[in-house]
Amino acid sequence: MLYAITNPAGPEACHGFRGPGLISAPARRSASVNETIRARLLSDYLEGWAGADPVKIADATAPGYHFEDPFVGTFSTLALPRYFEALRSRNGLGARAGRQHLSFLLRGPMDNPPVPGTLEFWREAPRLGLTGTSLITVGPHGVTSERVAYDLNMASEQLRQAKAHS
Repeated sequence: MLYAITNPAGPEACHGFRGPGLISAPARRSASVNETIRARLLSDYLEGWAGADPVKIADATAPGYHFEDPFVGTFSTLALPRYFEALRSRNGLGARAGRQHLSFLLRGPMDNPPVPGTLEFWREAPRLGLTGTSLITVGPHGVTSERVAYDLNMASEQLRQAKAHS
């Protein structure tokens, strides 16, 4: 259903959908629905990381998704299980280590992300001793990318200790 929009410039300036600075009610509802969907996909994505669940993470991503971790590499949606395997190996965790050892808590988003169009989160893997930030981009079909930056002092020490034990 379309609602009539009046335009101070007169009816000829208003074509039923938009006028200067005006948006129809259906367009507002559509934008609201899109934001709700994006928020739900982001929430599912964050829950996937909290549970170290590559399937849940993948379900919240958009086609073309890529994840960049400076210590482990770049991974597509289908390669996310390999990310967790590489993380387990890099940290000297055996196959018996459960998902709780590989979980990441993402808190945020922070105000004023450094890159327009992204959301910045604090990222922490408590059992691995890794802390840092993540820049996440969410599109209309899900998360399109995540780029991680770790606190180098803590991360380097953790990785050094893991190599010494392997």
